[in-house]
Amino acid sequence: MPTIRTSEEGRRLAEARWRKHREREAEAWADDALSLAILTEAQEDRLIGDLLRQGAESALAEVAPSIVVAAAELGLCRATAERLADLAMLLTAVAIERAGGPEVALPTPEAWRATVAWDAIFSPSGESLVVGEIARESQAETAEPTGRD
Repeated sequence: MPTIRTSEEGRRLAEARWRKHREREAEAWADDALSLAILTEAQEDRLIGDLLRQGAESALAEVAPSIVVAAAELGLCRATAERLADLAMLLTAVAIERAGGPEVALPTPEAWRATVAWDAIFSPSGESLVVGEIARESQAETAEPTGRD
């Protein structure tokens, strides 16, 4: 490894390393593009559709748990949070399709509910345990000194 004696030498070395990195990425991208070039148009359309559907379904899987956290933040009960989450997923799936996206499969209620730490968010009676926590944490973060003068 070369010895760096000045900041200018360090800058040049860093630029050379980044240039090599970008060249390797460009070569990898070109290899991927060439592999797509051998597909028929129908295969390419199917591959793109599958990738879009997979991305949309992955994003959709995050909707319900996010809605539950937001509902708990606002003090809504668990039953209401669950109903809102189910409705939000359905509306999001319809919006994706109406925007020209793929038809997506909704996670089952049991599947998405299994991803939520219910006992950390709601009491056994269904009351929110985290009302206002996000707002308080956000305020605390913005009030913390950044160390910059």
